[in-house]
Amino acid sequence: MRRWIAAILPLLPVALCAAQGDDPQPAPTDVVDAQPDTAEPPRRYGFFSGTYEQAPRPIWTAEVEANAWYASPGGDISIGDIEPAGTAEFNLDSPRATPMVEAHLRYDPWTFTVRGSLLDVGARTTLSEPATLGPATFAAGDSVSSGYRLDEWVLRAGYRVYQFDADANAQGRPLLSVGLDLKGGIRVYDGTFGVEGPISSAGAAFTHVEPLVGFTADIAFEDRYEIQLQNTLGGSPTIDDRSSFTFDVQATFKYRFVDNAAFQLGYRLRRTVLTGSDYELDGAVAGLFAGLTVRF
Repeated sequence: MRRWIAAILPLLPVALCAAQGDDPQPAPTDVVDAQPDTAEPPRRYGFFSGTYEQAPRPIWTAEVEANAWYASPGGDISIGDIEPAGTAEFNLDSPRATPMVEAHLRYDPWTFTVRGSLLDVGARTTLSEPATLGPATFAAGDSVSSGYRLDEWVLRAGYRVYQFDADANAQGRPLLSVGLDLKGGIRVYDGTFGVEGPISSAGAAFTHVEPLVGFTADIAFEDRYEIQLQNTLGGSPTIDDRSSFTFDVQATFKYRFVDNAAFQLGYRLRRTVLTGSDYELDGAVAGLFAGLTVRF
């Protein structure tokens, strides 16, 4: 009897479930089948995120730069075959603010630029030692008036050969922007220099036109801070007894305090040799400049 009871007892739970109409439930397990995660990870933005997305660029922009260039001429001036005189001898190397203006029209990938700078230096000094300029001679103690004017006009076109704009921020500005333009155009010089003393005077007037080539490289952060380097090389062979050579380099830092305007500070060096049948100017104009840029 006890054997029958021991055999029936294990079957009682199954019988009770069958009587109630329920299927026996499997015992719970600790193993759960993992579902594949098809959701994409959140997109990371930023220069150091390791993931970049090209930011949109406007098709065209216009920009005007107005600067005060605190510059001075240096070097030698000569008339005829007589030994050249230095600008410092006649007190022409004193720095002063002179206007420098640029206007740019960009229609990607082209940029068209008009640039002008005016330099007009005049001085009156008493010579501490004798000096000569062409046929004119001046003795120590002479009071002389001297002048040096060199106006420059540039027309050039640039083509953007490289442009990278990474990851626009919430305002649509690229966090990083890098570009490189190759440029070509013409430069026109118009100038005079001369010295007038108590007895004699000498001077020359000239106009030169030369082709130029160069490049502009720029890097900007969030369209707020920009560093720009531009360099041009120009010159013309001897034509009608006139020739020229120019090396021009400029570095600029810009801070865009509002979307359409920026403050800029930079340094420019322009090395120039202008030669005519009876004169030669061999020197440089260099100095700091500061100004405002307005963008449309």
